[in-house]
Amino acid sequence: MALMDWLEESGTDISPFERIADLTFFAVQTRYDDSLEIISPDWPLLLNITASLLKEAQNQLS
Repeated sequence: MALMDWLEESGTDISPFERIADLTFFAVQTRYDDSLEIISPDWPLLLNITASLLKEAQNQLS
């Protein structure tokens, strides 16, 4: 995740955003593994974390 790497390199604590990795796992599993029983991620939580990540990136750029 290039955005998180960039924020971390700029000295930002990225630990609040680490749950975003759940989206990658969900996407890969639903795309490539038809035999797994997929449990939907906590969408409202992940959307809030993503919005916070984008806001932090905007703050770094301004």
